[in-house]
Amino acid sequence: MDTPAQQIKEKINIADVVGQYVTLKKAGRTYTARCPFHTEKTASFHVSPERGTYKCFGCGEGGDIFSFVEKMEGVDFLTALKQLAERAGVKLERQFTPTKEHKEHDERLHDVCEETTKFFESALIQHKEAHEYLHSRGLRDDTILAWRLGYAPARWEELSKHLVSKGFTKEEVVDAGFAVKSEKKPGEVFDRFRGRIIFPIFDSAGRPVAVSGRYFERVPGQKEEGEPAKYVNSPETALFKKSKTLYGFDRAKNAIRKADCILLVEGQFDLVLSHQSGLPFTVALSGTALTPEHLNLLSRLSKRLVLALDADQAGVRAGLRSAQMALAAGFDVKVPTLPEGKDPADLARENPELLKAAIRTSKTAVEFFLGAVRTGTKDERGYKKAVEAQVLPLISAIGSKIEQEHFVRIVAHALGVSEGAVLGEVAKRPRGEGAQNSEEEYPEVAEIRIEQTPLERAIAMVAFCNEEETPTYAQLVELVGVARVAEIKIKTKGEEERLRFEFDLLGENERAVIEELLRAIERKIIQEKIGTLQADLRQSATTNETLLLRELSSLKRREQELRQ
Repeated sequence: MDTPAQQIKEKINIADVVGQYVTLKKAGRTYTARCPFHTEKTASFHVSPERGTYKCFGCGEGGDIFSFVEKMEGVDFLTALKQLAERAGVKLERQFTPTKEHKEHDERLHDVCEETTKFFESALIQHKEAHEYLHSRGLRDDTILAWRLGYAPARWEELSKHLVSKGFTKEEVVDAGFAVKSEKKPGEVFDRFRGRIIFPIFDSAGRPVAVSGRYFERVPGQKEEGEPAKYVNSPETALFKKSKTLYGFDRAKNAIRKADCILLVEGQFDLVLSHQSGLPFTVALSGTALTPEHLNLLSRLSKRLVLALDADQAGVRAGLRSAQMALAAGFDVKVPTLPEGKDPADLARENPELLKAAIRTSKTAVEFFLGAVRTGTKDERGYKKAVEAQVLPLISAIGSKIEQEHFVRIVAHALGVSEGAVLGEVAKRPRGEGAQNSEEEYPEVAEIRIEQTPLERAIAMVAFCNEEETPTYAQLVELVGVARVAEIKIKTKGEEERLRFEFDLLGENERAVIEELLRAIERKIIQEKIGTLQADLRQSATTNETLLLRELSSLKRREQELRQ
């Protein structure tokens, strides 16, 4: 029996799925389009419904229907499998699906999150001061609506009572992270978020799964020791995993893919204002440190990362840690230089063009932190020790030895020491968490291609698109010779997929395409033989001339037949 994945491939045409994201143009038995994974002027992206595969010969991306959905939606294989199974009407086996009870519980939690988001949105409309505060931070009304920002009333049980009135249990409200069980009153709950501006957090499908609440006002009569936390985030739930969730990812993923760039910021206002300012490829950490899971999620869309974290000491420390982790994971990491005392939200509000310029002129992580360390130290010895402790780990994290050597030269020049001394210190350090082998960091498109003649490509197409046992392959060998076919297959090794797509482009009728290719091959071989015979005639003795002329005449007749 076919696996669920095989059943899905049989029921769904890959061209129908790809066609939802790009405009496909029919070309023979295949489709072409501009690649959705990189910017290009001419179409080098091919889709083969017969094989159920796609391939871009510009950037090297390729795969099947599942890998396409994974890359376009920024999801893992299991999520792509579930999405396509639902579309195809394929029932997944037990190991692919949660139990009925878990599924129903998760659906109920999604409903709790959606109703909570609506409740907070409505509360914001009724709270003039909170609305004015958002305006004062630079947010437009359309932005507030688009991001579904809200307000948690400064009361103890308003949300909980509202959700219970909508048919949800107190246990479900607690499980969704919006209420806390009371220690003083068993069986009772109180709202987790009170008197706070609410930023809903969405999953990759755009469904609310959690919130981040920014402090705005105290609950009347509430006694609190010290200053309240500036931000309170939802706890981890069945729907919300902090290490795997990035604020704004659901909205940014298509823009990241199109721009081939990720702008990573720290907070909610940084994120929303960056999007409002025309930087839609921005995502935010939202109160948590960057994790390998975050990088894995982002790496499906782009490997170019710009870290625009806060410029204070905590931000610099977080930036160093994030940069090292991202470099070890194969990312190209840059950092913009922001005006002193300004964060991305400030610039997005006050001078969006200055923020964009800072992003465009970002320095490599090594060069940025080399300068940042210089600013933070008073003497040369302190500077060298700081570089050794903070900058050299960044170089060690880079997988490419060539790139490492480039930055070793820069650091050696800045410190006034030999490159050998810097390289020696770099070599002592492990690459760090998330390291990849250097050969995994570059796309396959970098391989060397040996150019072939049109005849050789035609022979290779027929050879790779037909099994050796078939009559077509036997006909090819009879025309060309087994040695020449083998030689051309070796010469075109590694280009099988490209040749198969080129073959599909030639026409919809496979048999007719093969016959035309064989005729073209035979015609070209005859032309080669005619050329050889004519050269022999010019040099031949009289005794051989008659035989050569007879063979030449026969070849010309066959060439004429092939042209008809």
